[in-house]
Amino acid sequence: MRVEELSAAERRVWEAFPRGELVDFRTGKPDEDDPATGASWGAERTVRAGVITELLLREESARLPARWEESARSPALREESVRVPAQWEESARLPALRLKGARVTELLDLTHATIGHPARFLSCDFEQVPRLYWARCQQLSFTRSRLPGLSASNAQIGGHLRLESCLFTGRVELRGAHIAGSLTLDHAQVRAPGLAIDCDRLQADRGIAAIELRAEGHVRLSNVKVGGTLIMDDARLTATDRHALTLDGLVADGNVFCRCMTVTGMISLRNTRVTGPFALTGTTIDHPGEMAFRGSRITAEGGLYLGGTFSANGTVRLADSRVDRELNLTGARLDNPGGDALQAEEIQVEGTIEARGLTARGRVDLSQARVTGSLRLAGADLSAPGKVALDADGISIGGALACVDGFRSAGVVRLVDATIGTIADFSGARLSNTPGGKTLDAAAATIGSGLFCGHGFTSDGEITLIGTQVRRHVYFNDATLANPGGRALAAWQLEASELYLRPKSAPEGTVDLRHARIGVLRDDPATWSPRLQDGLTYEALDPTLPAARRLAWLEDGSDEYVPQPYEQLANTYRRLGHDEDARTVLLAKQRRRRATLRRPARAWGVLQDVTVGYGFRPLRAAAWFVALLVVGATVFALDRPPPAEAGKGPVFNAVVYALDLLFPLIDFGQEKAFQPVGGAQWVAYGLVLAGWILVTTIVTGITRALSRQ
Repeated sequence: MRVEELSAAERRVWEAFPRGELVDFRTGKPDEDDPATGASWGAERTVRAGVITELLLREESARLPARWEESARSPALREESVRVPAQWEESARLPALRLKGARVTELLDLTHATIGHPARFLSCDFEQVPRLYWARCQQLSFTRSRLPGLSASNAQIGGHLRLESCLFTGRVELRGAHIAGSLTLDHAQVRAPGLAIDCDRLQADRGIAAIELRAEGHVRLSNVKVGGTLIMDDARLTATDRHALTLDGLVADGNVFCRCMTVTGMISLRNTRVTGPFALTGTTIDHPGEMAFRGSRITAEGGLYLGGTFSANGTVRLADSRVDRELNLTGARLDNPGGDALQAEEIQVEGTIEARGLTARGRVDLSQARVTGSLRLAGADLSAPGKVALDADGISIGGALACVDGFRSAGVVRLVDATIGTIADFSGARLSNTPGGKTLDAAAATIGSGLFCGHGFTSDGEITLIGTQVRRHVYFNDATLANPGGRALAAWQLEASELYLRPKSAPEGTVDLRHARIGVLRDDPATWSPRLQDGLTYEALDPTLPAARRLAWLEDGSDEYVPQPYEQLANTYRRLGHDEDARTVLLAKQRRRRATLRRPARAWGVLQDVTVGYGFRPLRAAAWFVALLVVGATVFALDRPPPAEAGKGPVFNAVVYALDLLFPLIDFGQEKAFQPVGGAQWVAYGLVLAGWILVTTIVTGITRALSRQ
């Protein structure tokens, strides 16, 4: 191209290029200098793309400096080489293209070109999409310019690519590009339905900055490698289809900050690896009823932060991910009613999960998760009525589970087969569910120190502790347990050193302690309720009440006879040396058993009870014996029986005669020597029969009593 063919504006550019001088076409009037009005700019500020291409590709400027060629072959020199063009640019003797406020017409085609000098377009307007496919250049800037798009796939840029404050009305393509410096998209706007920014396989050695980026369309940063920080704070991304931001396969050797973003559509982060902190605090994602945050198999070595005012309308997925240091959900709001609010099954957290004040509408899934630290849900509010609100089946927590400080759950909190290193604390929590449903299911869980459900704890539904093992305390003091018509507490086979069962009021529903093994059972007679205790074992009761009061505690409201609870209570009294209380309990056991027998056996039982108290009241038999002896002696003293043979036999003694009739095992010689007649004869028969009955019941009762010692 000859100089004579250039316009006045192009001549200015041509003459400034060898010295790297800035050519400023602006008028100084903001309205006229806005690139959005570039179509109206006249010839005085218009430069043809062919002029720019010829300047950048002239023979004397086509070859890259030797230092750049060397750095391209030697990564060790790359950092230094990135700085070299900036030094050259400061020199007036080095060629560089620097345009400001220009309108670039026609097609700027630098495909496969090697550009040896920097090119900066500031506040310019491009008529067509610049093509930099497979181009090689040192440094490129389109700051505050307006472009219909950018095609720079596989470009090799030795310095920075600056696109800050640009307005793109078409797609920005940077697939496979390698930027030795940084990619800057701060305050840029991209309007391209479908795929707006395509950075698949991009490598940016010094980071990516997209603060306050505005994009209408899909921003794809999949398989990107970033050396340094990726920052997208305050970005606003609006998907025109399903995807808003894709970071699948991202490898960031530094920090990733996506804070306070506003996203309409899905963010996808599958197989992402970040060595520094990964923060999305304050970000809002709106993708109702769909996957809002798809982050399976994330590796966040510096922690993952989804707290602050983080909000997701849709599912947040973190399944199979690994997070070091901390997973932070403090103050987050997750909304997906009727579905999963958080999917984090099998997540590994080498630290703590901080979820204080978390609000979730939908299931929070932490099943099979492994947390080396604690899981803190203080003040959290989980809601999935009639379903599972917190699914932590099989979770392993090295520290504590803290559901305190006003923790609320509408739905089941599942801890089935969970392993908790220290305590599971639900102090002051409020758990509810649909009528008859479960509120807390910790069946087969193993808890290191204690399960605390006291200090104002409320459960409107069934608490299940079937097969749960707690090394120390299970605590229900000052709790409210209610499940009318069902089980308020199902604790079959519970194992605990101490069970504090002193709720605020009597539970509305059954307390099921069958086959539980408790060290010390601490309860309150004022809050006793119907309970099932078959197979329950314990070493001590607190308070140690008299047997007469404890008998009411054994009643379960059913007609079924269950002997084991009576035996257990009697053994407890016996270990404490309270033998009288033990006998009282065993007597009550026989009376309860008698109600289940047939009539003949029941009558025999009544007789044993009346006479000797089933062997547990031996003095009662002595009283009956003395009473019958007195009656017999009186009758025979008043109506002396005649001798069996006149002139023979011992002298008659009414007392001894009555004793001989009552005690059949010893013969005092009186019974055979005298033969009563009339009414006295029937008295004698009655005494003999009564004697045999007394002896039989005494022997039976004593045998039974001795067998229980």
